[in-house]
Amino acid sequence: MNPPNSPDLNPIETIWRIIKQRLKSRGVIFEEAVLRRAIQEEWDKITLDEINRAISTMPDRIAALNERNGRPIPY
Repeated sequence: MNPPNSPDLNPIETIWRIIKQRLKSRGVIFEEAVLRRAIQEEWDKITLDEINRAISTMPDRIAALNERNGRPIPY
């Protein structure tokens, strides 16, 4: 276990999850160029509010990791 390197402590993981959920709603994409374009479009749609919400979860994430002695948490 190496909590300082844990993805649980990286707010970008929340942003990637948002992007993945949005991509799923588009349906299956088979062509690489189309997928790249879709990812870029969804990235561009991420709002400052969504970023701030991801960052605001950090104190709770740190507390949860401490409670679990560095084991993965459900974020």
